[in-house]
Amino acid sequence: MIDKTVLYKFFEGSASREEEMLIQAWLDDDTRNIEILHHERFLYDSILLNRVEEKTLLRPQKRQLLPWAITAAAMLALLIVCGFYANNVLHHNQLSAQYNTIIVPPGQRINLVLADSTNLWLNANTTFRYPSGFSGKERVVYLDGEGYFDVSKDTKKPFIVKTSAGDIKVTGTAFNVEAYSKFGSFETALFEGSVDIYRENQKLTSLRAKEKSTLYDNKLYVSPIINTDKYLWKDGFIAFEKKKLEDILISLEKYFDIKI
Repeated sequence: MIDKTVLYKFFEGSASREEEMLIQAWLDDDTRNIEILHHERFLYDSILLNRVEEKTLLRPQKRQLLPWAITAAAMLALLIVCGFYANNVLHHNQLSAQYNTIIVPPGQRINLVLADSTNLWLNANTTFRYPSGFSGKERVVYLDGEGYFDVSKDTKKPFIVKTSAGDIKVTGTAFNVEAYSKFGSFETALFEGSVDIYRENQKLTSLRAKEKSTLYDNKLYVSPIINTDKYLWKDGFIAFEKKKLEDILISLEKYFDIKI
């Protein structure tokens, strides 16, 4: 187990280059260490938020931060750390693969615009790898978690989202992908355009607008999108209308990384 002091120095941006390399080696050693990093980052954010709230309470004569402003401050710190992580800790990986990595902590979400102007949202507990630029014949990114993609159109250079359960190939469209390897989930919901679903380079199915595909018992099922509430997460909402209790608990576990 890595020294937590080193992790906290990294979160606040004061870690040395040697400590950054130590963290990278620790992450490479065991994929489960990413979950530990998530947890420690969540604790760090909680401490940071409590300190902001305490300072606000101690200074009633000054303008107080509203809850949303406090959250925004914590979120800004998160984005800074994520950028620091991608640009520094993974620097030696970028030299060979030219890929950045973003890890979204529990209870948070991140908006990102890629080099091709593709706009996307990443949900909590998501790991996302993307290149600094798309120079090849394909635009390839890697997702473990959940993301909403609004892909810029380029018919000559398809956009491919690779996950542990399957790949989604598009040229320009809006869709949501849930592919948490920890939970074995794989669902693609299409809102505009069309997408093709692949597994081990074999095409499984194509989706049209307002259709979704769901992996269940190692089979892919296609059905119409009847309720879009579950995709409101990108707007900051968690909806549970007409959902079973067990499904609600799983959703909370994915978002907050807690076992209920």
